[in-house]
Amino acid sequence: MTSNIKTSKGFSLLEVVIALGVLSVGVLGLVKMQAYMEVKAENALKTLDALYIAEAQMEFYQTRASNISGATGLIAFASMADPTYCMEDIAVSSGFSLICNVSPPALSDALRTIEVKVGWADRRGVPQTVSLKTAISKYSEFD
Repeated sequence: MTSNIKTSKGFSLLEVVIALGVLSVGVLGLVKMQAYMEVKAENALKTLDALYIAEAQMEFYQTRASNISGATGLIAFASMADPTYCMEDIAVSSGFSLICNVSPPALSDALRTIEVKVGWADRRGVPQTVSLKTAISKYSEFD
């Protein structure tokens, strides 16, 4: 007695189309994730550059002296709020904006609060900012 049941070998066209659809959804997800990671990597690099600029500005404010007679390149504590001490040209040449804010003395004349903000626009045009804030005393730790 012979059997009329045919054994099929291989895949049907419907199975192949479904497999290609599932595969294409996965590949599109990977492409979107790659674009997202590129944006995040670029923002991370820009954030590091902005942080370097902000740290350089803070270091520049650290070069102060209570008495600048005979010293070169030191910032007098009384004139720290002078806008000429903000190194905007370095930030602008790198594509960043730099804002330096030296607050007037709140509790005593011996302390200044300094805030440095470095900003840029990411590839979507969204403004991003890195901000550092510290307090500097007119009394040197080496006095």
